[in-house]
Amino acid sequence: MEIVSDSAKALEIVSRYYKGPVKYARAVLERWPGSGAVVAYMGGEAVGAEIFYVVELAAAACVHYYVAVAPEYRRRGVASFLVNKVEELCGAGVYMATTTEDNAAALRLFRGLGYVGYRWGELPRGAREVLLKATCGYDDDVLLIKGGDPLAVAMHTQDVERLWRETCLKPFLNL
Repeated sequence: MEIVSDSAKALEIVSRYYKGPVKYARAVLERWPGSGAVVAYMGGEAVGAEIFYVVELAAAACVHYYVAVAPEYRRRGVASFLVNKVEELCGAGVYMATTTEDNAAALRLFRGLGYVGYRWGELPRGAREVLLKATCGYDDDVLLIKGGDPLAVAMHTQDVERLWRETCLKPFLNL
């Protein structure tokens, strides 16, 4: 398997296999300088993609924003390969992702790679608000984190506000 940096192809793959609007993924790639996109290839065929970004909290945190794998290539290690490669590319001390509580495949993926899951309601309000903004998450999501404790990581910074405003709020308002 090989990996290539390709925002256009990653957006194409994510839009094909993700159940939701990809305007947020596009906004991250277009508006956030610490973002990137990679595509996994097998035998010359694009089989999966990940869109990610780095945001400054108490430490640099790499957020796995979208991970998508073609159905016929699932359960072959493509998603693990993408997540591991993005961790190498980011070189951050902390890694985060969010998913819905009913997304068993994503929960299994991240937990299998050493991520610890937290329900937002388990976190104190201040930490929850910072991390929701930093991940562009939703109240009903599960936070998955590796390399740090959410309470130690959750530091309100200008980066968090700018990221949230540019890549979460403005696309939500269609601006």
